[in-house]
Amino acid sequence: MNIYEFDSYQKYLQNWLFSQPKHGHGVLKSWAQKLDVHSTLLSQVVNGKKDFSLEQADKLTEILNLSEQEAEYFMLLLMHSRAGTQSLKKKIKRKISEAQDKSKNISQRLKVQNALDEESKAVFYSSWIYSAIRNLTALKEMKSAEDIANFLGLPRDLVQTKIEFLIEKQLCVMNENGLTYGPSRTHVPADSPWVSQHHKNWRERGEQKMPLRDQNNLYFTFPMSLSEADAEKIRKLIPSWIEEIHKIVGPSESECVRCLNIDFFKY
Repeated sequence: MNIYEFDSYQKYLQNWLFSQPKHGHGVLKSWAQKLDVHSTLLSQVVNGKKDFSLEQADKLTEILNLSEQEAEYFMLLLMHSRAGTQSLKKKIKRKISEAQDKSKNISQRLKVQNALDEESKAVFYSSWIYSAIRNLTALKEMKSAEDIANFLGLPRDLVQTKIEFLIEKQLCVMNENGLTYGPSRTHVPADSPWVSQHHKNWRERGEQKMPLRDQNNLYFTFPMSLSEADAEKIRKLIPSWIEEIHKIVGPSESECVRCLNIDFFKY
């Protein structure tokens, strides 16, 4: 669930509970035990009749396993609900709106380490091959330039040149067992001069694969007409979904490589 869609922490909790198996039956009792309060109080809070204390809300963000940014947003919603004057409510509401806008920027929600300098970015994002090779080195069976060249159907000399660049920039590592994935990852933000080329590279690669009609691949195009409100709702869902995918991919065992392209735009 994307907490940034909600202007009320009670509504967020209601939807959170509803999304659980059996609509969260038994969850309030578990929360009550962890928060050391009566379950009746929790029911009143969720139904909007009472508010948490700051301390109770802070503990609940830990129970819900919210990220630091999500927890801060949850606390803003609580403070807005508890505010005793319209002036204070307006001030907190501005903070809530700012957090919602910030949440739309995926680069703010993904931590990027060891960023490439601009010259290196120009090389790395010039072709899909660089990131393809880098991801392939995470696979146990891809330990040499020859392995990767055979998999991608590219000349070995071309692949070797790309590998040398990746090693130089510490995006890949060569050890006693062969090539492996480097310690950092890359992310090109929306305001980068290289973002258009990066998207174009992988969409062209997808188009090259499309005629093969591989049943393991999925291509989905869905032009639509809908309300402005629902369009904005979808726009807010996508960054949250991407973040959830990132959480899955991070600790996942490297056994295969895939590319996910998402396009959602006004036409």
